[in-house]
Amino acid sequence: MRRNEKVAVAIDKIWRSYNKEQMWEGYELLRQASNEGDADACCYLGRCHLGEEFVWCGGGFPVDEELASRLIKESVRRGSADGVLCALRSGDLSLAVQKTMPFASLEDAFNVVMLQAEEGDAFSLYMIGNAMFYGDYLVICGDKESNKYDSLEEYNAFAYPIAADYYEKSFDHGLAVAFGNYRTIYEAGFADIDDEIYEAYLKQLADTGDPLTCNDYGKWLEDEYDDAESAFHYYLMAVERGDFQSAYNVATCYGRGYGVDEDLGKAFENYMLAAEAGHAKAQFQIGNFYFEGRGNVVQDYAKAVVWLNKAYHNMDEEDSWQPAAELAVCYQNGWGTFQDDDIAFRFLSEIEENGMLEEVWEPLDAMVLNALGVAYGFGRGTEQNISQAIEYFDLAIEYDSEDAKRNRACFKKTIFGKWKMVKE
Repeated sequence: MRRNEKVAVAIDKIWRSYNKEQMWEGYELLRQASNEGDADACCYLGRCHLGEEFVWCGGGFPVDEELASRLIKESVRRGSADGVLCALRSGDLSLAVQKTMPFASLEDAFNVVMLQAEEGDAFSLYMIGNAMFYGDYLVICGDKESNKYDSLEEYNAFAYPIAADYYEKSFDHGLAVAFGNYRTIYEAGFADIDDEIYEAYLKQLADTGDPLTCNDYGKWLEDEYDDAESAFHYYLMAVERGDFQSAYNVATCYGRGYGVDEDLGKAFENYMLAAEAGHAKAQFQIGNFYFEGRGNVVQDYAKAVVWLNKAYHNMDEEDSWQPAAELAVCYQNGWGTFQDDDIAFRFLSEIEENGMLEEVWEPLDAMVLNALGVAYGFGRGTEQNISQAIEYFDLAIEYDSEDAKRNRACFKKTIFGKWKMVKE
């Protein structure tokens, strides 16, 4: 079964060009084909509005789940087998929607896509791989298939090698969208994918210009071979192709002189690109640049607080202590924000209770230790505990903190061995 020519060209433009202008040209072709009654065109128009899990975000298609749902359901009603599998994947294939399709069963629709895959259609190869990878195959085939497996692991052992085979065939046709799932299969070890095969496909897809695999291949080159110049080349290629989150890796290269001359100015520029694209670790780096006044960036606590708060709320819990450390100091001192001991101590206790004090870097380590001393010593944000405060002041003094020396001088031991405050 051959696709409508407009739809085939549109798919190439949207999912293989990595060019915003061409992607919108493809979108217009889908819109025309849909208006002419093509069922598949409705399906792929819907995919364009489902976000980055379904289409590369560099195209700039607005996410509109309601519109996507209407289009995909319409594609099912018109008889698109692709639409049936897409509706199953996007959660739009209710029993009511199934009743509108002209297929006798889900398996019949699946077999149509399978036939397209066997004829070499790249997107059909990808969709069959997805049906196996995500377990949609069990829904399609029903009890006769799902009763064979007692656990998810048992199903994955069966399905992942099949999915990998279909994904590899889609890669051979230049379609890179499945590589994230392929990486999951590779890392899970359920399919016979050796390092050389994995690396070959990663390089092949990166060289097509796919921004996400450009970034992945750069990371592979860095981690596996410590090939700094090549890693930087692919990181930069990803950014130039519009994957601004990859600018984080470009920035780290500039920041440490890895594969390129060290340049804090360009590091900051690329961190900002990634931060504005929502990269949490880049947001922290921007906050840190403003907090410390690094490179040519003028120290600005107000800007630091803005970016550190963004980073804190967006970072994984295991990393959120980093912006928390700087935010604690800012809130305790009222630097760039209102002064608030309760907020400051909340951040400080997060670092303290999670055992991250030894991980805090210079010169922030002395500032955080002093801030903890202030909180406990003067009862700011927590109950007063002078002996605990002295411990923190002494640690901060080991880092040559003048503030800690002054604060510690506010306390002395009585003849009975108890600490008391002598001045504020």
